[in-house]
Amino acid sequence: VACHYDTYDNLACVVAGRRRFTLFPPQAIADLYVGPIDHTLAGQPTSLAASAAPGDPRYPRFPAAAAEARVVELEAGDALYLPKLWWHQVEALEPRNLLVNYWWDGFAAGPDAPYTTMMLAMIAIAERPWAERQAWRAFFDHYVFRPDGHPLAHLPAERHGLLGPLANGAYGRIRATIMRMLRGG
Repeated sequence: VACHYDTYDNLACVVAGRRRFTLFPPQAIADLYVGPIDHTLAGQPTSLAASAAPGDPRYPRFPAAAAEARVVELEAGDALYLPKLWWHQVEALEPRNLLVNYWWDGFAAGPDAPYTTMMLAMIAIAERPWAERQAWRAFFDHYVFRPDGHPLAHLPAERHGLLGPLANGAYGRIRATIMRMLRGG
């Protein structure tokens, strides 16, 4: 299976035969030389460099990704947990193999998915001027990734509005706001 990622956590269990998994962390994406995200055989983008011959001049940054790779061989009865967004290539090591996967999202809050958000950000932000993209990166860090903690920690919880806990109603309010914006209202 070509090197790809899943948007769900994955438990891969070898039932028969042997499999080799080569794993790359999500941060290796730029060094994996990913192909188009919309024209794929299995639906997920794949790394073009991971299956190329060693030293292929088309992929000069791939050695950095290869240095981060983790390789594990599984036999019948072995299982491997693959966190979502980890790149992985799977190779059958015997002619007869059977692999069973179980995928799940432990944080599904509804039908919305981070991938959808990324796609929308691509049309809204990706081609804006560099300085503006940097400003939006600061906003995403502050409100979404939150490296310094909750952005409204300086206010009482009842004043957090849309930034309150998703489970306490903020999810529905944010979703309704987004839907109004997308409809132009």
